[in-house]
Amino acid sequence: MSNINNKNKKRPYMSLAVQIPMVLAVTVFVVIAVMCIVFGIVTFKNIDTMVQTQIENIADQNVTTVQKYVSGIEIYASSLGDSIMNYREMGREKGQEAILESMREAVNSGRVFAAYYAFEPNVFFPDTPDGLSYYVYKSGGSLGTDILTDYDSYGVADYYVPAKEKGLTHITDPYEWTCEDGSVLHLITISTPIMDDGKFIGVSNCDVELSSMADLEYSNGGYNSAYVTVNDSNKTYLANTGDPATVGTAADFSDSIIESVTGGDRLLKSVKDNIGGKDSFAIFVPVKINGTDINWVLTSIVHKDEVRAAVYQSLMIVAIIGIIGVVALVMISSYVVNKSLAPVKPLMKIAENVGEFNLSEVDSNYKYPNDEIGELAGTFTHMSENLRRIIEDLGFMLSVMSDGDFTVESTCPGNYVGDMRSALNSMNTIKSTLGRTLKDISISAGKVADNSSQISDGSQALAQGATEQAGSVEELSSTISSVNDKVQTNAENAEKASKIAMRTKDAITESNQEMHKLTTSMDEIEEASNKIQDVISIIDNIAFQTNILSLNAAIEAARAGQAGKGFAVVADEVGNLAKRSQEAAQSTSDLIQMVTEAVNNGKGITDDTADALEKVSGFADETNEMIGQISEASHKQADALDQISIGVGQISEVVQNNSSTAEQSAAASIELANEAKRLYELVERFKLP
Repeated sequence: MSNINNKNKKRPYMSLAVQIPMVLAVTVFVVIAVMCIVFGIVTFKNIDTMVQTQIENIADQNVTTVQKYVSGIEIYASSLGDSIMNYREMGREKGQEAILESMREAVNSGRVFAAYYAFEPNVFFPDTPDGLSYYVYKSGGSLGTDILTDYDSYGVADYYVPAKEKGLTHITDPYEWTCEDGSVLHLITISTPIMDDGKFIGVSNCDVELSSMADLEYSNGGYNSAYVTVNDSNKTYLANTGDPATVGTAADFSDSIIESVTGGDRLLKSVKDNIGGKDSFAIFVPVKINGTDINWVLTSIVHKDEVRAAVYQSLMIVAIIGIIGVVALVMISSYVVNKSLAPVKPLMKIAENVGEFNLSEVDSNYKYPNDEIGELAGTFTHMSENLRRIIEDLGFMLSVMSDGDFTVESTCPGNYVGDMRSALNSMNTIKSTLGRTLKDISISAGKVADNSSQISDGSQALAQGATEQAGSVEELSSTISSVNDKVQTNAENAEKASKIAMRTKDAITESNQEMHKLTTSMDEIEEASNKIQDVISIIDNIAFQTNILSLNAAIEAARAGQAGKGFAVVADEVGNLAKRSQEAAQSTSDLIQMVTEAVNNGKGITDDTADALEKVSGFADETNEMIGQISEASHKQADALDQISIGVGQISEVVQNNSSTAEQSAAASIELANEAKRLYELVERFKLP
């Protein structure tokens, strides 16, 4: 008991009235904390996924906005180029005035900063060997006009050469324009080729202020922190709704991002925003327009803290409610536990007295409540009284037995209840067993004396027989050793055969694995062929739809008369291309079908080969298992023979010992008779039942 107390004293004491509320509070707090963490993680993940999808939609809307704006300017420039062909029929003088008037109307409309025509030498008007160009632009509060013959200058310009070579609308890189008042504007030029019966004769250009792109109605998805940037393939800002001052400067995007997006990819990344330095979501999407060589990158950026603001607020509310609940739980549980555990202290005193066997100091006068604790206190009181009477009774019986009286009986057998009944039974068993034992010792002592002489005679005969057995054991040991050598040789041969069978099995298994890999590859080829067949079907359908569209376009061009003549040629070419695409798709489909059939045949052959290898592998396993059993049995036989050899040696040694022991027994039997007589004299003083 003292050892238990010493162990308990090493740990700091803490009352249950404190432990229970504390455990409840900590448990509830941990549960609430885990709920908040899990809720936060799941919510953040879901919100991030939702926002990423929303940002992609916002970016697509903004790309459409930019495309519509640039397409409108491109159509405007194309219409200027189309209308100029009518002015050529008016002659140079009247036609030139009409051209300048249409250009002034275009600039005054506010859609463009400047309008510009440039032609090949001696093409638009005769007698223009050095080319011809018209330029109308904003100059202060009025318009400036330039009519030049400077083909050597514009013939190599970045707005002229690409449109001439590609026959497509070309958009230049941003450049600076210094106005008469000293202000600097950032412009881009949309250059549309002018064609006459399929022959390039010049360009129709519109210069656009980049600041107009920032004024477009971009979508922000309802996020105040969202803004949009547009960059060309050189990373130069064309528009930046978040920081317009950066227009015309290079962005700090990595080259890999620009290369990937201009190549057609869409990238969604977590970045550190340059405006405010906050963590943000940024999506980079390509901006392309059919019929032009435009290759821009649009970026939509949203701050993460704005996206997650609602989640932070919800988590804060949950945490506050949880803290209030924990405090209330601690207060209520403390009151209930303190009231319920009040009777525990006197009960602990009873238990302590019982534990230290101070049974006379147990106090049974405390008024315990009529509940489980009261029942427990009554049980402890009754237990202490029973223990006291049992201990006194055991002391009495042991005292009488120590005086040699083994006929004593218990004075309170009724108090030995439950497991304590076994203590009384054990005491009675000890008493009767000791009495009978002492009585038997007395009887046996006489018999020992009588039999000592017989033991002496038998020992002499045993010594003679042991000598004869020693010779027979030596001959048996030699025979067993010869058999053991043969069994060892058999075990070694079986082990070598097992190793050869194992190498054969490994080779078969490796071949089977390679055959399964081949089967898997055939499945993948078949799956890829099916996917290619689907893509070819889509291409065939698109070609069919394109052919229908070309027919409709040809009809509309025919209705337009002379003005739609060029468009009819284009529609006819589109129809021819659609037919050739459809024929190529059908040919490719037939080839894919042949490949699929060949793959299916190869797959059947590889499956049959794999099944055959599986069977061979099974036979190899059975062979290896039988050889292993033979090897194991041989080893067990060798071990058994070793044990037999050891046993025979031990028998030989025992036989020799028996011979000398028998002689010693004869002498010991005489001494045993003397000790038996003395033992009988000692037992005579006990009072036995």
